[in-house]
Amino acid sequence: MKNSLLFGISLFFGSFLIAQNTTVNSASAKPTAAVNLPYSYGFETADLDEWLVTNEGSGNVWERTTASPSTPDPSEGTYYMLYQYHPTDAANSYLYSRGLNLQAGKNITLEFDYQGIDPFFAEKMEVRIGTAATVAGQTTQLWINEDIGNYPYDTASINFTVPADGVYYIAFRVFSDADVFYLALDNIKVFDGVLATQNVSKSSLKFYPNPVKEILTISDAQEISAITIFDITGKQVISETAKSAKLEMNVSQLKPGVYVVKAMSAGVLKTFKFIKK
Repeated sequence: MKNSLLFGISLFFGSFLIAQNTTVNSASAKPTAAVNLPYSYGFETADLDEWLVTNEGSGNVWERTTASPSTPDPSEGTYYMLYQYHPTDAANSYLYSRGLNLQAGKNITLEFDYQGIDPFFAEKMEVRIGTAATVAGQTTQLWINEDIGNYPYDTASINFTVPADGVYYIAFRVFSDADVFYLALDNIKVFDGVLATQNVSKSSLKFYPNPVKEILTISDAQEISAITIFDITGKQVISETAKSAKLEMNVSQLKPGVYVVKAMSAGVLKTFKFIKK
């Protein structure tokens, strides 16, 4: 079922990414100057601030892109990093940070925002750190999640202690299965100090069931004031004003396929996708 539903998406995304995405650093490029902490980056500059993307497999690679009716919003700003699924090959793409000057014994916090789409399309990502922007140089795993299905973004907070003085590179490796969907990454922060908790901060917006046949329920901790639904081509198909923290949308009239919902909640625009059976 998924292949038939996503066939049109594959064609659309292929043309969209060619037109919209910024070409990232080639595998032969090397980050140069290291920076001190605190450091933050949200992929807003075309040069990627000396970040590096490589492909260690035969799937697709991380791409810098913007939001559209058929792609998610960034967690902040205009740009973010997106992994778009390959129809036959699993992912194995690395996104390396620029060099970071770290001191032995320091407690460091790494934060980043990430999202998939739904548990139906589980994505896989790990975060590693090492003294070189190479696979062999990434010697320590900081974080791994093989069941990324949240939509919209979650924020991960990771604490670690620096073993020795040096320049370190953080790698975000996507290794999702073939023919899944996408993985989005944004708003990277690295700073001295340990947070009180390492729990993931989850969005309060929920939607179910997914896939849906008739009634799509949307709820949030805050009051939802407006809902707009787009089809995969970007055409608006439903638009409603609201004044409730829980809505039941009748989508029975929609054709089978994937749709994008933009919900305004307490002045914040939140986006998610659902599948209409």
